[in-house]
Amino acid sequence: MDTIILKRTSLNITTYCNLKCKHCIAFIPYYKDKVMLSYEEAKNILKNYFMVVDKVGHFNVTGGEPLLNPDVCKIMQEVFSYENQISTNIDFVTNGTLELPSELLDLFERWKGKSKIILSDYGKDLSTKIDKNESLLIKRKINYRISKFYGDNLYYDGWIDFTDHSLKWPDKESRDNNSKKCVHSVGQYYVINEGELHRCSRSFFRMKTGIIPKKQGEYISLIDNASLEEKKRQLKIMQESISTTSCAYCVGLCNNIPRVEPAQQLGGGKQHEENRDNELLSKNE
Repeated sequence: MDTIILKRTSLNITTYCNLKCKHCIAFIPYYKDKVMLSYEEAKNILKNYFMVVDKVGHFNVTGGEPLLNPDVCKIMQEVFSYENQISTNIDFVTNGTLELPSELLDLFERWKGKSKIILSDYGKDLSTKIDKNESLLIKRKINYRISKFYGDNLYYDGWIDFTDHSLKWPDKESRDNNSKKCVHSVGQYYVINEGELHRCSRSFFRMKTGIIPKKQGEYISLIDNASLEEKKRQLKIMQESISTTSCAYCVGLCNNIPRVEPAQQLGGGKQHEENRDNELLSKNE
């Protein structure tokens, strides 16, 4: 079988989050059925992923807020067990609202030569544990990065509003042309959500919510009964495609797209609870 090498993959271990960011790139506030990946589920997904994928450059663990997952340390231990198939780095992304647990810090200290913790900083009102977590990381000499998402000099110049899912690129040529400018497409990013491997989180969300149909060659299930050969064949199709159906409904993570203020919080209250899950889809009606 052909060797498959990916540049980047992110594993989403929960769609629970203690923030409600309106423009979350993973659409976390808009999922009706929240998912908390168990250790056993993660173990099976990782085993199957690393059977299909021979090598990956960067492997990220994210959410939601991954520190909310009670199995987070066991899951990270499992990820580190595949270090020989991860050529560059193992990253962990957290929003700075919770203190990093000692057990997790122990793991990153042990594998400090091949790992990094990424602290998303949304300012003192939201990311209340940034300073504490940074001091813990410095004390243990663990590699880390702070992605600043408030005030001036924003990381990536801020966020993009992906909440309009209307058709934007009606033909394959225009869709491909825009995809060639998208950071995720050009950088060959992949995400694992609920046992499915997608080109990006927008693809998974649009398929899950029925905005676009599920289509072979645009995702693969890592937990179904398809043969290893078939999974590799489908992933090869994904690798060789310039764009996917999801790209037709997306502005893309492109440098020329206007930015919005990061981490704007959705409102609370009963009316919000009733309506927030439908906010994205209502834009297309």
